[in-house]
Amino acid sequence: MPDSGTLRVIDFGQVTPLRSQTLWHAVGYGVSAGEPPTLTFARPSAPYVCLGYHRDLAEIDHDYCRAHDLPVYRRMVGGGPVYLDQRQLFFQICVPAGDVSPSRRDALAGLLAPVVTAFEAVGIAARLDSAGEICLGEAKICGHGAGQIENAVVVCGNLIEAFDHDRAAAILAMPDPAQRDQTAALMRRYVAATPADPGAFAAALTGAYATALGRDPRPGHLSAGELAAVTELDELFTSPDWLAGPARTSGRPAAPGAAGRGVKVRGGVWTFAASSGGARIAASVIAGRLEQVSLTAPAMNGQARAAERALVGLPVAGAADALRQFGEPGSQLAAALAGAEGRVL
Repeated sequence: MPDSGTLRVIDFGQVTPLRSQTLWHAVGYGVSAGEPPTLTFARPSAPYVCLGYHRDLAEIDHDYCRAHDLPVYRRMVGGGPVYLDQRQLFFQICVPAGDVSPSRRDALAGLLAPVVTAFEAVGIAARLDSAGEICLGEAKICGHGAGQIENAVVVCGNLIEAFDHDRAAAILAMPDPAQRDQTAALMRRYVAATPADPGAFAAALTGAYATALGRDPRPGHLSAGELAAVTELDELFTSPDWLAGPARTSGRPAAPGAAGRGVKVRGGVWTFAASSGGARIAASVIAGRLEQVSLTAPAMNGQARAAERALVGLPVAGAADALRQFGEPGSQLAAALAGAEGRVL
């Protein structure tokens, strides 16, 4: 029987992109079956794209991914499509579901707090902000996702040693070039690498989780059941049916189109693009307000720049009224913009 006072620590080292996902999923099944809480580390050997369980494949620019030899995998936890490469050290903490708060927000905050402690230990003044992001200043420095695999809760994160902002934007399906440019600009501003030594960070993170969970960290390895699960997951994650994803029941539009396309950069920071009647709008939104707006509206008879100026600084909820002041093209764009905050992908 596993030692009830143990935090199992497994460093998988450098692994294939596929294994950088399937290994920790197998640990999720193992912890659910009775293995001790487990902290894992892995580094992918090549770049790839990973998509959250409920997200739509249409959010990804597959032509770009094929042209740049980027495989696409769907994970079992939430979150949008992300670009991952060998300059990111991945970590996953997996615990029995009964060991965390039933409140998802509280459970996530509790499992992210040791990450902040580890960053501080290696000289990075990180904090967990009100949006649940681990930040240095205004920039996110650790992407994370969370979910439940059977009776285990898992939180995934990364130490970003370097980040290709342009490629991270390019893997996303954004037909509007203004939105693509704005998204890349916001990524450069709000997603940052950290100069931490990965070995020192891993050691600090191990200590922080051991303290938080009240357990003794010990090097471990996969059980026989987990090894079998890895083989099964390798097959599952490369199957077309799994990649296609579950049936969508949320009712929100998943693909770019007339209904609009929202892309989240970090908590409270996103871009939006929509079109209607030949007019197009692309905007950057920070803390609920429009910061940058690009309009293409020939029927506005030269008033597009004035409309852009009128929109900058407004809350998203007030943008529709401002657009309606510019006649029928403005009203069409107001209709396309309506509910934009509810469509952030």
